[in-house]
Amino acid sequence: MAAIELVIFDIAGTTAQDDGLVVKAFQEAMIHEGVLRESEQLERMTKYVHETMGQRKIDVFRTLCDGNQTQAERAHSRFILKYIEMVGEGELVEIPGVNQLFRDLRGKGIGVALTSGFPRRIVDSIINALNWRGDIDLSVASDEVDHGRPAPDMILRSITHYETLRQKRISSDSIIVVGDTESDMKAAYAARAKFIVGVTSGAHTQDELLANGATHVFESAPEIVALL
Repeated sequence: MAAIELVIFDIAGTTAQDDGLVVKAFQEAMIHEGVLRESEQLERMTKYVHETMGQRKIDVFRTLCDGNQTQAERAHSRFILKYIEMVGEGELVEIPGVNQLFRDLRGKGIGVALTSGFPRRIVDSIINALNWRGDIDLSVASDEVDHGRPAPDMILRSITHYETLRQKRISSDSIIVVGDTESDMKAAYAARAKFIVGVTSGAHTQDELLANGATHVFESAPEIVALL
């Protein structure tokens, strides 16, 4: 049995407490596009945002905008600005114990990678705001791969980057993927991760995570030490 060499974490809802910030930023973006604040249309859109948590945000906007790429990109840009603004105001905080978990993993020689449905601008704003830069090995944003979740592209890119950093090959049987959404579980399953860990600190329930491939479900990310 291969030893664990790399743990790949999602960000919002998994390592950082989002507390509705994604939904808030989505809503503000669509309201700016003319959707009424107190409307069934915005309610339907919000429901879809919840259902697709973890997926690439531009893909979600493309659906919300009925395939209108220009509108989707405009709304996505506003979403980015709003989310970065909220991060800068301290509205996004770390899941308790996550920074210490990162340090403990790396102290054991296990790599730490972050992936996200967010684009690079948001990912960097979060890493900087939560002072994670020195405690992770790498991060992959959704605008750096061909396909967002539930495709495994970000996981596979993380593995490739880590192999380059360590100058050695690692197998999928030596990685753990941790996330809070159905799409995280599906991506990890497609990547053939050894352990597919769902956490209930974010968007989806234990039953939803298990139904989409989770091998284990914990309340929060630091509990994964039980698997090491």
